[in-house]
Amino acid sequence: MRRALLSFPRLFVEALRGSLLSRSLASAPFVALLLAFTLTQFSEGMTQTALTWIAFRIRHDDVTLVGRIGLLQTIIPFLILLPVGVLIDLLPRQIFMAGINLFKGATYAVIPLLSLFEPLRTSFILAVVVGTALLSAGFGPAFNAAIPGFVPFDRLKQANGWIQIAGQGGYFLGPLATAGLLLFFPAPWILALSGGGFVLSAFLFALIPPPLDPLESRRREEKGRDRAGAHSGESPAARAGSPGILHSAGLLFRSPVLLLSALLLMIFALFNAPMSLVFPLLSSQVFRMPPSFYALLSGAYFLGSFLGGILLLGRRLPGHFPLVLGGMLAASVAFLILPHQSWPGSGLLLLLLLGTGLSWAQPLATARIQQIVPARALGRVLAVVMTLFLLAAIVGIQGGTVFLHRHPVSEFLRLEGEGLMSVTAILLLLVTLFRARLS
Repeated sequence: MRRALLSFPRLFVEALRGSLLSRSLASAPFVALLLAFTLTQFSEGMTQTALTWIAFRIRHDDVTLVGRIGLLQTIIPFLILLPVGVLIDLLPRQIFMAGINLFKGATYAVIPLLSLFEPLRTSFILAVVVGTALLSAGFGPAFNAAIPGFVPFDRLKQANGWIQIAGQGGYFLGPLATAGLLLFFPAPWILALSGGGFVLSAFLFALIPPPLDPLESRRREEKGRDRAGAHSGESPAARAGSPGILHSAGLLFRSPVLLLSALLLMIFALFNAPMSLVFPLLSSQVFRMPPSFYALLSGAYFLGSFLGGILLLGRRLPGHFPLVLGGMLAASVAFLILPHQSWPGSGLLLLLLLGTGLSWAQPLATARIQQIVPARALGRVLAVVMTLFLLAAIVGIQGGTVFLHRHPVSEFLRLEGEGLMSVTAILLLLVTLFRARLS
């Protein structure tokens, strides 16, 4: 054990030495993109925590409004993301993201100003939530579509590892900062601070220089895509791209690589989305701890996602799909063991493993999509994929809510573990059998 602990810093340094930022992507544009994304996620974490507290207090310590806000923030992007995908490919992506964050910062700043004159009302909070959800739905696809313009083709895996580190780190620190600020400031004024973070990130996005010129970008894109497309079963017409959303959906379902990437993202959303329901029940029903212990369980899970991003920075990694599926198998084992533990420390370790194993699906599946889809159609394809992702998340949240209302959390975790293990084992077998087409 002692040798393992002593060797961890050395292995971590070696991973960083072979990482993206230490070699081909230590360029100012990518670092600025990463910094702007981190600040966006930090502001988002602050905003969601403050909004939850405001909604909780408006309804006098009832969670009804909290649930309604979460549902609106999921369903609205699901309904409008496909047409937004067209805008992502028509507009400069950095400017598109800057506009979204500038709008969110200005909108959230209205809440503390209004609180000076009258008590906040449910209708006003919901109007702000609906407005920001409508106009910020395309941020995720736009950000992921922008990455290949700044990243060499063969470093997209590590790039998405850094993005996961930045996103999880920023989002994790946001609630922690909010928890401290709530001791000194009313919750509405924390939204003014988070709004300022959105505005600052908007300026960072706007200042990032455009990616490679179109001719160089197309040359590099097609050079790398010829290697990937040769094994993916894509036709030249599919690789050429087309302006329509329907064509983008067709491209997704005609390519085995893209279809598997979308499927892995949907599996991740289906099993990850209900976890916020699991933590408090796990604390009370399995570990017999105070309700506040759920915050530590949640922290261990998200810390696993953060560590998962760090592990993607190494030089010698398995292929995209075997690594994702291997992580999902490890997560399914953690799901099955977790209900049988009574020691809280073991629960934290298992949730750390669970978070790490599930976390690889999003960056690696996204990297594979970025490698294959032409830049001029990437926003639309990612919008289609994100729509499917949100559909799976809605099913996971709604299904988990109904199941946990009638059954103990231990049965839910067992069902999650068995389901994830079965699906992952089948996909792992298919990936092994057809690895030539999926490489």
